[in-house]
Amino acid sequence: MYQLKSKKLCLTLEIVPVASLLEHEQILLDKANRLIFEFQNLASLQNPIIVDENHVVLDGNHRTYVFKQLRFRYIPVCKIDYLDDTTKLRCWFRLLGNISSLEMIMDGFEAAGCQIFPEDDKAALQKAMDTNPCTCGLQCLQQFFLVAFPDTVSQDAVAKYDLLQRIQQELTAASISLEYVPCNAVQKDDFCQMLTKQHAVLWTPRLSKETVVSSAKDNKVFAPKTTRHVLPARPLNVNIPGFWLKEKVSLEEINQRFEQHLQAKQVKRFAPGQIIDGRYYEEELYVFYNKPRKG
Repeated sequence: MYQLKSKKLCLTLEIVPVASLLEHEQILLDKANRLIFEFQNLASLQNPIIVDENHVVLDGNHRTYVFKQLRFRYIPVCKIDYLDDTTKLRCWFRLLGNISSLEMIMDGFEAAGCQIFPEDDKAALQKAMDTNPCTCGLQCLQQFFLVAFPDTVSQDAVAKYDLLQRIQQELTAASISLEYVPCNAVQKDDFCQMLTKQHAVLWTPRLSKETVVSSAKDNKVFAPKTTRHVLPARPLNVNIPGFWLKEKVSLEEINQRFEQHLQAKQVKRFAPGQIIDGRYYEEELYVFYNKPRKG
């Protein structure tokens, strides 16, 4: 294995069998189909997926799904200490648009057996959800509501997100638009200023890291765009040859090859807040480069 260490973290890079990975989230089919087309003739895999010590996939569910569909044997991973405080578990809120009336949203929840309670403001809703994890929230302009799940799903985190997924599908079938937004975006003034009476924000239920891990171990998979992980650091550009990952070689042999592959490269550290290949990274980056040729 190959390790990147600093005072606050340790990133372990290695190859693992694809079959050993535990997915915790369903995929978005359109995105998966694009990756299947892209990976059918994979020249190299640019970045490893991120997993915990149990091989629960924290970042890279779509690549994992595609590797399983295309029958790859191995995949490069970066293992992190998931339960360490430097790894943050956040969530995706749902921004609903093209709403003719807020009652339309409320009717969807009530038809699913949920109860709805008004809250005074954003801070009150936040406090109520922190106090009761069996709830979600609803925001429309300066109106805030606490939504309590029916008893049939209130104690099952996966079932709560399944219920939300079903309500979302019913709303989008009625021409309501859906966009996934990071939970922390709702706290920003510019986000709130762009909301109109045709918008509503669904605040999704709180989860713990322990729930994510235990659900994956039990083969209980959350709805798409449930979790959002902010990592302490991330390795980029390992660029491992694609054909290696289908070869019938031992795990020991391919890991030796992978370690030599990485040792032959240089690593450059970048502070958080970089934009690389059009993507913004909140975390510290360790980017691999080919060493310059001598002479």
